[in-house]
Amino acid sequence: MSLAGLSRRDGFALPLTVFVLTLITIMLAGIMVQVQVDRRIAESSGDVVDALAIAQSGLDRYMTHYDTMPNRPPDGDSLRINVTGGYADVIAHVAQRPADSLQGITYVVRSSGWLIRPTQGSDPQATRTVAQYAEWQYGTMKVIAALTAINDFKTGSGTLFFSGFDQCVPALPTVPGLRVPQGATPNPLGPPDVIPFKVEIGNASDVADATDIDWTSVITGNWNPDYTTLVNPLTWATYWISGDVTLTDVTGTGLLVVGGELTTAGLLFDWQGAVLVGNKFTFLADTTRIHGAAVSGLNQITGPSPTNGDWGPAGTHIEIEYYSCFVRQAFVPFSGFAPIPNGWMDNWAAY
Repeated sequence: MSLAGLSRRDGFALPLTVFVLTLITIMLAGIMVQVQVDRRIAESSGDVVDALAIAQSGLDRYMTHYDTMPNRPPDGDSLRINVTGGYADVIAHVAQRPADSLQGITYVVRSSGWLIRPTQGSDPQATRTVAQYAEWQYGTMKVIAALTAINDFKTGSGTLFFSGFDQCVPALPTVPGLRVPQGATPNPLGPPDVIPFKVEIGNASDVADATDIDWTSVITGNWNPDYTTLVNPLTWATYWISGDVTLTDVTGTGLLVVGGELTTAGLLFDWQGAVLVGNKFTFLADTTRIHGAAVSGLNQITGPSPTNGDWGPAGTHIEIEYYSCFVRQAFVPFSGFAPIPNGWMDNWAAY
């Protein structure tokens, strides 16, 4: 074999090596690009999930915010809510408005979540929009009298004054000053001073049914009162006292619910709002004044008939007047958005 032939074969190895290395480099570069693409897709998917969580958090916090408000949001109400990792732009539109202004109004509440990663600048990295159909419900009480005595009252000597005229909006239709079962025991000193009139209907169960109060839910704990003792009585809060209680020289506002007997004592019991009593109501304070509405004997709904209430001894004065605004204020904690089942949507159009 000649030396020239060997030289030609040696020259072929170098180009082949360069070609193979180039091919490997291209393949590795392609793999790196694909890895980066896959990583970016994974990050983007994670960002979208985080944006969804931000949108849902904003939606929940918006609805919770209005649970503490006395009035419903106006049509088109919007709020930016800062959330860990970004912010949510929430807007509420009225979808259906009933003719009765006190009935529930249907809203569609839309929340757009924007994900912010400070290490990547101030521009949002991802966005997601969700929406929820919800009904704005007014917390309220069906008032059928300034004082509804499901359990009636036994004889007493107190001076009585009950007025069903709405002292907040006098133009509104009035309710009876007093509602009791038929055959109610009259005050021995003569009929109570009732304006505009006294109504007697059916038996105790009939009167209880007319109130539409879900007393079973109340006594089984299906609500969350602000307090279980009478503290901060001037804050328009909700109070639940499970057993019998005697309240001496108390001035308060809000919703007072007593599972047992309620006795007023001392010089003055003065309450603005609503008073619901499971058993009997005994008036022993020199002056008992309720501006709003009161119901006694609600245990008739869940168990044995409660004992009769007591007007109190001679010298006591009982004054109960209907104030719709105070009743409404007492039930503000029960107003708010109630999500409509199957009314949640993902990726709602952001227009």
